[in-house]
Amino acid sequence: MNKRMQGTCPDGLLRKLNQLETPADFEPTGTDRSIYLDLMESALDGWRFGQKAGADAEKDGLQVRSRVLSCLGGLIAAGRREEELRAWEDLMDRACDDLPKRGDAGHAGPETDFAVKELMLALRAMQPRVPQEKFAGWKDKLGQIEPERHYASVLGRVSGKEALHNINIYNMAGEYLREAEGLTDSRDYFAEHWPAQLERFDENGMYRDPGSPMLYDLTVRAHIGLMLGSGYGGEFREALDRNIRQGGLMSIFMQSAAGQVPYGGRSSQFNFNEALHAAVCEYEASRYAKLGNFKAAGAFKRSAKLAVRSVLRWVRPEAGGLPRHLKNKYDPLSEYGAEPYGHYAKYMISLGSFAYMAWLAADDGIEEAICPAEAGGYVLGTSDSFHAVFANAAGRSIQIDLCGSAGYDATGLGRYHRSGLPTELALSAPFAANAAYRLPGQADSSDACIGPGWRTPDGKLVFLAELRGDGLKSEVEVDRAETSEVRLRIGYSGPALTQKGIFGIEEKYTLSARGLEIACRIVPTSGEEKPEAYYRVPLLVENGGDYIVCEVAAPQKREREPEREEDRTPARLADVRLGTTVYRVSTTGIAALDFECANRNGVYRLVTLRAAGTEQKLKLDMDTFGAKQAE
Repeated sequence: MNKRMQGTCPDGLLRKLNQLETPADFEPTGTDRSIYLDLMESALDGWRFGQKAGADAEKDGLQVRSRVLSCLGGLIAAGRREEELRAWEDLMDRACDDLPKRGDAGHAGPETDFAVKELMLALRAMQPRVPQEKFAGWKDKLGQIEPERHYASVLGRVSGKEALHNINIYNMAGEYLREAEGLTDSRDYFAEHWPAQLERFDENGMYRDPGSPMLYDLTVRAHIGLMLGSGYGGEFREALDRNIRQGGLMSIFMQSAAGQVPYGGRSSQFNFNEALHAAVCEYEASRYAKLGNFKAAGAFKRSAKLAVRSVLRWVRPEAGGLPRHLKNKYDPLSEYGAEPYGHYAKYMISLGSFAYMAWLAADDGIEEAICPAEAGGYVLGTSDSFHAVFANAAGRSIQIDLCGSAGYDATGLGRYHRSGLPTELALSAPFAANAAYRLPGQADSSDACIGPGWRTPDGKLVFLAELRGDGLKSEVEVDRAETSEVRLRIGYSGPALTQKGIFGIEEKYTLSARGLEIACRIVPTSGEEKPEAYYRVPLLVENGGDYIVCEVAAPQKREREPEREEDRTPARLADVRLGTTVYRVSTTGIAALDFECANRNGVYRLVTLRAAGTEQKLKLDMDTFGAKQAE
């Protein structure tokens, strides 16, 4: 169990937010809420390409069509794509004709749960632009929805309240939007379902979908924000508002120095994740502006814009390339990096739908202020349900998973980002054995990240990345948390380690302008044992498109552990060059073996380093060519 870190309570995080100092050279991003319309247009273009390519023809069901309607409807209402009004009307006709029939003969599927919210947003957006008889007809069809007949995620259709997951939140958001248009009264439905859903929030206001994936916490809070922002003031407003306020503060501090949302579990590394983050932050910006806290409001506004800017490289590529739904440069129709449900057209248009939510919540009257992702100076820990630690200083950030989710993540350091540099250059997400998402060709799939290993008494090489569960314990201590430098220590212990022949692992991380410095020690089970410390570092070799140079030169071999501290200075191991950027790795270890492994972002060369004793040091940093390295 990780030790709760100071300042992770909502009041502490808000206090930290209000204490951020704006540097003299601070510049606004220069974008207004029209950036969300730009994303919506890119998403629509991507969906349309997927349709023409034929790859998604059979997957383009009601869920996808309804998101097309909300995205395109929002664009037309904002004065864009007006030439597509007739096509929008035809698609709305088909969707509204199809929707009520989905309750016939006991048939219900999750597509309806997702679709109603989208269709209601589309209806609301387009009311002034369509003939009133058509509007009345669509409204009548949407008024025929009966939750118990038409929704899949509803009590009576699922096995019990514990089976009500994020999909039920989507249909409740749709139900409130129907109520706001006078089509239903949601009080009884909410009274039956919200109490069970409120049990799923942890002490930080984060929603625990099965396995506690980061994305599904984010999407739940974004849709609750949509509900509250649309006027919900019923019995559960106070509890919902309290949770999303707390969760919003966690989100703004979990954002990486490069603007990305956290990795973790299902649907990670899709570009719509950042659109949901923007929707959450725009809602929170308006909250704090209404309270008169313009510093916090500006920080949330800034965080939303940094998230959007972080995905433009993928979503609005130069030279007329296709917009991408994932953070890699492989052919998007190959769906490399996607789960089986993560089809290209579906998740491109989802980006548009969620960007529309951000557009609806955005207030251009709020001025940007510096936000935690760029200011740094903190260490943040989640609840045990999400088992993650975040640290940020000097324009760099790391994310550590204390208990990686099988099939998705690994235990240990899974992300190292630097502001303004490609997120995959060092590492953006871990590697997983038996990955639940597609990998290129015959690429290896192993539990791996940046982290330690050792040999068991029978000589087998094992890594912390492979371990998880109740048998692995961890404790986090923060030694320093300043904008210029953060230092923290993590100790691992428990049966998961003793069964593998060691007592524990001690890791020290220092994040500063020098880069990321790591000191690792393998703690033996007895004073006489001296297990060698191993360490694994992934080096990018392929991201699907860019030309990458990966050069590895083993440091001078050491037969024994140096006695003097000054002799333990890490020596250069590798350089990885991507465009005008470089990732440098130095270590006190010896390059022992390596193989290639893939994650959602590309293919990496996993270099395993061996120390001559129980300790090993590393220094990792990223920069642009020609920049002077910090000492």
